[in-house]
Amino acid sequence: MSRDIVTIIKSVNYSEADKVLTVFGRAKGKFTLFAKGIRKINSKNRGNMQTLSTSKVAFFEGKGMPLLTESELINTLDLENLNVENTKRILFMLNKFLQEGEAYPELFDSLQNALKKELTLEATNKVRLIFVKEMGFLNDFSNCSYCGKEDDIAYLDKNNFALLCENCYTKYGGKPLGGKPYESKVLTDALDYYIKRIVEEI
Repeated sequence: MSRDIVTIIKSVNYSEADKVLTVFGRAKGKFTLFAKGIRKINSKNRGNMQTLSTSKVAFFEGKGMPLLTESELINTLDLENLNVENTKRILFMLNKFLQEGEAYPELFDSLQNALKKELTLEATNKVRLIFVKEMGFLNDFSNCSYCGKEDDIAYLDKNNFALLCENCYTKYGGKPLGGKPYESKVLTDALDYYIKRIVEEI
């Protein structure tokens, strides 16, 4: 019997009462679980394995798909009251970026922090930046991409997805991030475009 802490990132109905769940495990990474009978009203696992819920799970690994045997809910979200666009952004990233069977414990923990904050725009953009950086698609995102300066970083070159300082902004252009950069439309739109571009290339 194997165990892990997982967040459900995709759920597909199978036959009349079963589901095939794609999960992101802290120890095991992205993998698929077969949840037999989980759609039945009396299923003990039914309420624990909803999309973006996080649970401790036990599962049997045999010849076929791992079989879910038990679960204990850690955290769940009311999807109906979440920002729809932020939910889509997170699920798109998780389903497209993660590689099967590769563990990313630090990324898992970052995701949990964002989920606990109910995927506010700030939390969503922060975790998305962490993901693209840890996956190797983003260089240092704390200083000016052109001169390396660490102060007065308040602009974004959307075409190259790079930060700019006050001086380089006047030379190369860019859009201001404002007083709350993680909540800015400039960063959000640029991240949307950058992540989709990465997915098309990999």
